[in-house]
Amino acid sequence: MRHTTTTWALSWALSLALLGRPAEALAGGSGEPQAGPDDRRSGRRGIVTWATIYGFSLYGPGTIQLLDIESERRVAGLQMLIGGGSFFWALEGTRDYQLGAGRSLLILGGSWAGTLYGLGVPVLFKSENDKAYWAAAMIGTPAGGLLAYGLSSHRWFERGETDLMVAGGLSGGLYGVAIPYLLDIEDLDEWTQARIYVASAMVGTPAGVWTATRWLRGRSISQGRAHLLSLGGVVGAGYASGVLSLGDVENPRAHVLAAMLGAPLGTYLGHRWTGEEEYTPARARWIILGAYVGSLFGTGVALLTDSEEHQPYVLGNILGSAAGIWYSHGLTRESRSPGPERASVSVPSLGQWAAMGLTGLPVELVRITF
Repeated sequence: MRHTTTTWALSWALSLALLGRPAEALAGGSGEPQAGPDDRRSGRRGIVTWATIYGFSLYGPGTIQLLDIESERRVAGLQMLIGGGSFFWALEGTRDYQLGAGRSLLILGGSWAGTLYGLGVPVLFKSENDKAYWAAAMIGTPAGGLLAYGLSSHRWFERGETDLMVAGGLSGGLYGVAIPYLLDIEDLDEWTQARIYVASAMVGTPAGVWTATRWLRGRSISQGRAHLLSLGGVVGAGYASGVLSLGDVENPRAHVLAAMLGAPLGTYLGHRWTGEEEYTPARARWIILGAYVGSLFGTGVALLTDSEEHQPYVLGNILGSAAGIWYSHGLTRESRSPGPERASVSVPSLGQWAAMGLTGLPVELVRITF
């Protein structure tokens, strides 16, 4: 009991160290460009939101598991206490928040990676104790955020570059999982396979962040353009796999390899395609929405053919999404960001999809406001 209580207390102490810094420490390092008060405080909502999500999804259930609480009333009470307390504690601890949206996203990305690393470490030691996974994730989450906080303290970060850095970490982790799959390690025992997959993902995640950071050096990428580069990677992976489907290639490893090759190619083409225009976040969301709607439209046309083959659906999806991107890109070329009296469309970013995968919580696919 004493050991589990100490583990829980340590994880919360690390979280307090991360978010409870005074305003002077949150101002950033030397050489950081000046930013207005609104810019500096713009990341507070994300920090508070994720502190609350972690309270309800990790620290509440984790504490219940570590303390072996079985009473339903105590379980419900502790869950509400820790979840609600996380919100009020985070709201109070960020009263003088000064980090901005870009650096806040890096801290959140570090926390997400810390959660995954925490869940992965017991696998490396072949642990079958459920408590080890809960405790490691509870410690790893704030430790990852604190590490990201320290590594990003030297300057101001814009939201576009941090979006791509987080996307790079996610992509690196996926590549880390895909490489052992391509090498076909199924002849090994289950624990060895799991350890190889986890270790490869743990290496791939920082490698992806490092690659994105190196590529961003000397480049200024707006948030809207960053969203479109991520879209290019997703579309490139999907199109590459779709081309194999059109050729009746059924080997799943071939599709994984095609997606791995198509993603960077799509990102590169997206970078070249978006190099001569301005892309606000609102315009990028319209274009992403165009890809969604175009894909649905193309699939709908294929459904009208009543074909029992899969090729018409794949082709409809590819052509429809491409047409949707092209049409929405041209239609929004002269548009400005929607004001308070104009229509606004929001769709999930790559980071939000990753967040949904970590927590299991649903996200809004499309939000349209007027």
